[in-house]
Amino acid sequence: MSMISPDSVEIFYRTYDSLVKDSLPLALFLNQITTKMDAENRDYFVIPAKKTGRKKDICFQFERKEDELVFKGIHTRKKSTILE
Repeated sequence: MSMISPDSVEIFYRTYDSLVKDSLPLALFLNQITTKMDAENRDYFVIPAKKTGRKKDICFQFERKEDELVFKGIHTRKKSTILE
């Protein structure tokens, strides 16, 4: 199972917390996110617009390096076109 790289985990958490409006802490479901990314061989996950302060879907992009996910940044989309 992939884990978020220690070199990028802090910036990922700060970015996520600043953009996503959710009452549940990320730590409670991050394992589910990374497990699904591994199972589907994806390097991103999407948060729907209704959970963001931007009213746009936010795609959190990673790069895979061995068994680690290195956070690369975000992308936004105006329409809700979640790729799950």
